Amino acid sequence: MKPHLMRKSDFIGSKGIVAQSDVGAMVVREGNEYQLGVELDVDTVVFLDKTEDNDMVQMMLDNAVHEIDDIRDRFIDCFPEEGQQ
Repeated sequence: MKPHLMRKSDFIGSKGIVAQSDVGAMVVREGNEYQLGVELDVDTVVFLDKTEDNDMVQMMLDNAVHEIDDIRDRFIDCFPEEGQQ
């Protein structure tokens, strides 16, 4: 899956946050799918990955925390597309 930007409100929506870090990485759950994102700022999230394997959630979160500075540097000057679903 290719990482992409989205509004934080669209990423979280009515999904439940199942794991999060103090530095802005989070995993939300929609049905049986877990979605990983990293906050760029208070309104924007980079959607990074998804899985249906509950056992992968903590590993995904830990990896995102480890790489969070590189992720933010790569997307810092980008903005979510208007009308993006």
